[in-house]
Amino acid sequence: MPSLYIITGSNGAGKSTVGPDYLPDHIRNNYIVFDGDLLFVTKQRELFPHVTRSPKEARKLAFEYVVETFERLSADALADGNTFVYEGHFTNDATWDTPRRFRAAGYDINLLFFGLADPDLSQLRVTDRVMEGGHFVDRLTIEDNFRGNLEMLNLNFRIIDHLTIVDTSEIKHVTLATLNSGKIVSALPSLSLPGWFTRYMPDIAELIV
Repeated sequence: MPSLYIITGSNGAGKSTVGPDYLPDHIRNNYIVFDGDLLFVTKQRELFPHVTRSPKEARKLAFEYVVETFERLSADALADGNTFVYEGHFTNDATWDTPRRFRAAGYDINLLFFGLADPDLSQLRVTDRVMEGGHFVDRLTIEDNFRGNLEMLNLNFRIIDHLTIVDTSEIKHVTLATLNSGKIVSALPSLSLPGWFTRYMPDIAELIV
């Protein structure tokens, strides 16, 4: 059975840096993780100012390029029955169309979620990343992604065959819960779960004793 692997979570939680380390060896060693943010930044720098002198136009063209590239690669994977791996944000119903489409095609759906304590820590991580040459994310988007990713995961976790939720707030990461087909496989005791987990994912938290 082919598989879909998704890496998601708060901005600055480590999707790109530590996310691949949580993938099975045979996936990490044989498949490239589609990173839309990295592709966007790379394309934007390619376009501005060499192709267009308008930053707004460069952003627009880069965004369109990312969307087109993702749609092509995901469609190719589905058509060929190949495993596909990507990272991104899932803050509205439309962003869940891709997992649903792969699930309908018989894929095994795997999702890794990396969470942070609050939007302030998320912003701090992003600021540190920008200072090292990484891409900028504005505060409003950080807050929308922080809450939206959690709330939409709470609504859609039952369509995921294998779900792992990890707190990356501290240097030592903590796996909070793993679920298979919407059922708890392992989890910290409910009283040990961080506030962001119980507040924004009450349906999952309710399953944990």
